[in-house]
Amino acid sequence: MAVVSVTAAMLADPVTLGDNDHAAVVAAMRSGSDFYGLIGGIVPAGAFAGRLIPLPTLALVEMVARAFGTVVLLCGVLAAVLLVGWDRLGEVFADKRGRVLGALMLLGGTTATALLVIAEPHAGWCALLAGWSLLLRRRGRWIEAAAIACIAATIDPSAIVLALVMGAAAWHEGERREGLGWLIVITVTGVAWAAHCVALGRVGLGAVADGAQIGPFDMVAAAFLPMMPPALAAAALVIAIVGWSVVRGTLAVRTAAVAVVSPMIAYVPGMQSAAALALTLLPLGLVFAVEAGALLATAAISRRRITVTRVTR
Repeated sequence: MAVVSVTAAMLADPVTLGDNDHAAVVAAMRSGSDFYGLIGGIVPAGAFAGRLIPLPTLALVEMVARAFGTVVLLCGVLAAVLLVGWDRLGEVFADKRGRVLGALMLLGGTTATALLVIAEPHAGWCALLAGWSLLLRRRGRWIEAAAIACIAATIDPSAIVLALVMGAAAWHEGERREGLGWLIVITVTGVAWAAHCVALGRVGLGAVADGAQIGPFDMVAAAFLPMMPPALAAAALVIAIVGWSVVRGTLAVRTAAVAVVSPMIAYVPGMQSAAALALTLLPLGLVFAVEAGALLATAAISRRRITVTRVTR
């Protein structure tokens, strides 16, 4: 099932995955340039316009792994998401047919996220790892999910939304130890971001680069259904969020919460990539929405009708 996602990843630029700004940073670092010295030169010239100036995490990984290693890493994560997702789908769908349909929709979500990795690497990797974290988390098994969410947050701080939602849900369910674990993730993210801001200050930069900000909802709608008109893609996105909201279970509750909260946070300057956090799992919401609509329609049609006949004697 991972073939389509892997093929999408292999469409990337042969030098490095990502947009021109990120590609330029990685290429310069491979030539021996210092990350913050390089950022101090290219951001005033218009690089990363309207976005958070990224932490060096992803650039360092791609510098060491090179193009082939980065693509292998991406394919491995995509395959892991699909395998874990297939296992979790058994909890959501009662029959095998529904599970297969769900797997196909999850494959569509991973493909959309892989394409986002190519176009917006920090937002794409953050969304992919967030989806993996959501799928991995089970009652009593949260350490792996928290670790992956922490990695996502060191790539793009917008992933702190995931940690906040997961921590709040754990606390609400009485899972105090898990709640403390997510608090540690939030703390690590805050420390890493503070250190990053200090380093940026030394080269005369703020946290967000100057320039026009891309509309977060537009970005996610385009990534969700890239071949459709923006209005239809946005409508499908809303339906998918509603679909997750009508499903019961810990995975559904957390996914729906992330899908609702993250677009709101995305309107904070520079945080537009937060809107894509649930992108990997969102297509499944379309299935749930259709099923919920079908159940409502069936209930309305099959409603019993009682006819009262008056007989006069």
